[in-house]
Amino acid sequence: MSGEFGYALAFLTGLLGAGHCLGMCSGLAGGLAAHQGWGRLGPILAYHGSRIAVYVALGTLGATLGRTLVQTGALGKGQGLLMILAGLVIVGLGLGLTGLLPWFAPRRCRRSSLSVAAPARAASWRARLAPVLAGLGNGLVPCGLVFSVATRATASADPFHAAGLMLSFGLGTLPMMGTVSALGGLVGQRARGLALRLAGGVVVLLGAWTLYEGLIFYQVMSGLAD
Repeated sequence: MSGEFGYALAFLTGLLGAGHCLGMCSGLAGGLAAHQGWGRLGPILAYHGSRIAVYVALGTLGATLGRTLVQTGALGKGQGLLMILAGLVIVGLGLGLTGLLPWFAPRRCRRSSLSVAAPARAASWRARLAPVLAGLGNGLVPCGLVFSVATRATASADPFHAAGLMLSFGLGTLPMMGTVSALGGLVGQRARGLALRLAGGVVVLLGAWTLYEGLIFYQVMSGLAD
């Protein structure tokens, strides 16, 4: 039996290891969905599609250049800073859901005489672009599981094979990560009053954890760079 790390094994790695991903990305995957109240499949697919596209790009470039591009050097420190920023944003979104930061509250929760125009605004290009940009940021968040698969993909020295491995891995993470986003969107869309404030409190805690992880990761990467 061959010990080659193939597409099926990459998919299983993502599927069975997705619980680890939640420890790093649950705030991003669920917090934004709860804040925006994603009730449709489109934003969730856009978010996770762009996240997986980053994995594919990292694997392809790594195999082309002959070195793993995640969690190394300046990019590793940049990932730490990105995670810190993501944590701050998630905390802000959570505080918006609780009502403590009204300017961070989702539009559906704001009182406005122009509420009739809200559906048109929600369909704007900004609303469509938000999940794509968030997914790109999620794809760059430091994750040991992504790093290990990217290392195997880079070792193949074949950009197309590396892209396939990272795509297979990303698709493996989709059931778990997609479910978190769908649940977050469902809560954000249907919760009102106290339930929405409680959901906001959970988002704040997830954001604080993301911020903590980002600070730790940045310190580690800074130490390795010295």
